[in-house]
Amino acid sequence: MLNFINWCYKKIRGRQFGDSLQCPRTELERARDKDKIREGLRYRNHPRPRLIIPKNHCKDFDMSQVALIPGEEKMSGSHPFDMVMLEVGIPGDTWRYRIERQRLAQRSEWFRAMLLGPLSPAPTDPPPTVKLQHIEKRAFDHLLRYLHDEPVNFQSVTTARATLDAAHQYLCPELARLSVKFLEANLDSSTVLEVYQGLGLYAGNLETVKPPGTPTAPPAPGDDVGEIAEACSGLLSACISIIDSDPATVLCQECFEDLSSKEVADLACRDSLRLAHEGTLFAALERWAASECRRRGLDPTAFNKRASLPEEVWYSVRYPLMNDREFIEGPMASGILTSEESAFLVGRILGHTEEKIPVNGPLSRISSVPRAGTNLSGITKWKTSKPGKKEREENKRNRRKECASQGQKACARIGDCLVRVLACVFD
Repeated sequence: MLNFINWCYKKIRGRQFGDSLQCPRTELERARDKDKIREGLRYRNHPRPRLIIPKNHCKDFDMSQVALIPGEEKMSGSHPFDMVMLEVGIPGDTWRYRIERQRLAQRSEWFRAMLLGPLSPAPTDPPPTVKLQHIEKRAFDHLLRYLHDEPVNFQSVTTARATLDAAHQYLCPELARLSVKFLEANLDSSTVLEVYQGLGLYAGNLETVKPPGTPTAPPAPGDDVGEIAEACSGLLSACISIIDSDPATVLCQECFEDLSSKEVADLACRDSLRLAHEGTLFAALERWAASECRRRGLDPTAFNKRASLPEEVWYSVRYPLMNDREFIEGPMASGILTSEESAFLVGRILGHTEEKIPVNGPLSRISSVPRAGTNLSGITKWKTSKPGKKEREENKRNRRKECASQGQKACARIGDCLVRVLACVFD
């Protein structure tokens, strides 16, 4: 390079001082000189790539492994216009993540549509903010770890259940299976309602859920929704087994009031609930009805509570299996049942009614058959054993009240018939 520059310098100097010893040049030589000058300037501004060949190379060396550009000369870092800020969680309790759009879009079609689709935020510097208020912050953190191939470790049932919701929304079957595995390992009477709430949306109805170990056809390849539903069906079956085994503990929890009306109806109508006292179920239904009235902005009166649940749910309580005290202090005192229903059930509990239940009447839906797995000794003990003095006195008072009410009804019927007869005579 230095020799070429010196040669150019001599040529120019010779032209300036009129070197008489130099022969006149032709047009071809002048064109060649100009080409050499242009080539030298081009080489100085844009040097040719150098091959980096190790010293210990041999004849069999693979030239495809040789880098044309050294590693330190490669571009590093992400462009600021490719970044986006995600604000996750409910307002006032959020976490913020600085995310690379392209990297996240390659792992999830949902994020591809959100960050690169036609409705995606325009690239700016600083990056734009996208709010995700529909997902719990710790659940999104586990989702992000899964998408980045990082280990996912749950610390609580609440976070694992929220992560299952996120996995279903963003269609991540493997993350859903990890959540289900943790939930099944930590499922008990104190956590079952938290897991059960809303799980039927992913697994289907209780009628379609099969017991654990039942052979089923696997979902089709690539069916992410089917794979998640299969995992959630096993979890829902495990929840039902725990609720059936210990309903007295489960129904007394506050989480029962947060269930949907369909979930409440599905549990109340189950024949496999091992309930020692049907009053426990009625008390749970009354608490749920009061909470539903407050959610609707209504006063929790007996009429509003009765209207908050279908009739078949109230009739799913097996009132004839209660004793007289349990029924009078519970369902009868609540005012949810009508006076006719209470009078009929008291007479049936005391065993002094001989009236036949109408086939098509609403009271015909009330069952007196014990639920499967229920300990009958505790239910029938009050009938088989000889009552004490106080119990005999209470039974006498109850019979007197029943007779008085029946006498009043009989007098009312006689008076009504008399009025009708007189009306017919005068007509």
